[in-house]
Amino acid sequence: MNFMFIKLKDIKNLTSKELNNLYEKNFSNSLHEFFKLGDMVVQYDKASGINVWDTEGNKYLDFMGGFGALNLGHNHPRIIEAVKNHFPDPNLLQQSINVYNGVLANNISYLTGDKLPVSFFTNSGTETVEEAIKIAYMYKGKGKILYCTNGYHGKTLGAISALGIKSKNKFLHFEDSFIEIPFGDINALIKAAKKHSIAAFLVEPIQGEGGINLPPQGYFEAVREICNESEIVFILDEIQSGLGRCGTMFCYEQLHIVPDVLCLSKSLSGGIIPVGSVSVKQEIWDKTYGKMKNAMLPSTTFGGNTLACVAAIETLTVIKEDSLAERAKDLGTYALMKLNKLKDKHEIITEVRGKGLFIGIEFGGLKKLHLPMLEEFMMVNIISKMLRNHKILCGFAANNPCVIKFEPPLIVTKEEIDCFAEALDKVLDENKNEFSLAVDTLKNTAKNFIN
Repeated sequence: MNFMFIKLKDIKNLTSKELNNLYEKNFSNSLHEFFKLGDMVVQYDKASGINVWDTEGNKYLDFMGGFGALNLGHNHPRIIEAVKNHFPDPNLLQQSINVYNGVLANNISYLTGDKLPVSFFTNSGTETVEEAIKIAYMYKGKGKILYCTNGYHGKTLGAISALGIKSKNKFLHFEDSFIEIPFGDINALIKAAKKHSIAAFLVEPIQGEGGINLPPQGYFEAVREICNESEIVFILDEIQSGLGRCGTMFCYEQLHIVPDVLCLSKSLSGGIIPVGSVSVKQEIWDKTYGKMKNAMLPSTTFGGNTLACVAAIETLTVIKEDSLAERAKDLGTYALMKLNKLKDKHEIITEVRGKGLFIGIEFGGLKKLHLPMLEEFMMVNIISKMLRNHKILCGFAANNPCVIKFEPPLIVTKEEIDCFAEALDKVLDENKNEFSLAVDTLKNTAKNFIN
């Protein structure tokens, strides 16, 4: 293929090999190599609901759900239509009010029972976390940020400082301004609050990339109480757990608390347009961005653009009108039952846990090998077989590769959940224990490497 500029209309004329070469050469050779070793190089060209299709016409079930960005499924027609209908509107016009900003913020306030009455908007989850940290610092004026081991809040500089795994040491981060404590350990929070000046506690209600880790009973009620007593800004990151995923519109509703700052993103626009939201209590807003002198500080070029807000308004409407949170609760109970039957049958699965359709399947048996790199490739082997042999997309938790995340769109059916469970059962039947799986993984990795 000659070096040239490629127009959209010309892409369909390129071969799969040419497109793969462009990806490898100009985008990411390392990621391309990873997909090749796992036999997961597939080109998809159509998506709708829970299904995607490859260029050869094969149909797949998507149980990854865009890392939690596809609560409504792929390309929901109501979101697409709403965005299309607003194409003539000004999308970026910063020198006046954008009425869709006010409507979206009102709707989020309504859904929180007016407990978080003010929202401002960003372009991603990690940017949302950055803004939450900034507003907490502005409100407090000083102090450190507490975060949890195995927590995940994004990969920009501030957010990665709150990454609860060692890989953040590959990047510059603000080590002196951030303090790590164990997730679910209320005594650790009490000790940190007594020992340090703390501006904010940044935490997920359920750790997503940590492996779908649930908090102990009563933990967040105690967190709320300690934050009140110590005047710590309580930032709850619901970027992955919110918007119906766990069985209620917001996961915090099940924890009997209200945070000071709520972070939303991912599914907020139905997976159509990047958007994030920082929702705060009135007192925090009034003392920070609510002041005239600070009015322009949270502004961004694309944050809160018209099309993003339109998509978010319609997404919240669909979640509410279609009772998707209630659906997630009911189907989550069914999925846990099906997956726990697999746990009872296959010793390699040591735990199944979660809320709603936010579930982790832990392959704790792999840890007997004490070889982290092999563990990861063994999980890739399982995921590759789900993909190649059963046409099901799934993935593992970024901070805990021994956990498969069960995170389908909330429109999934019981029959599709059955398909996932049956497929995983067949994959595990091929390798009865971790040692058999290890041999199979090494064999398949070598074959893919040679190919």
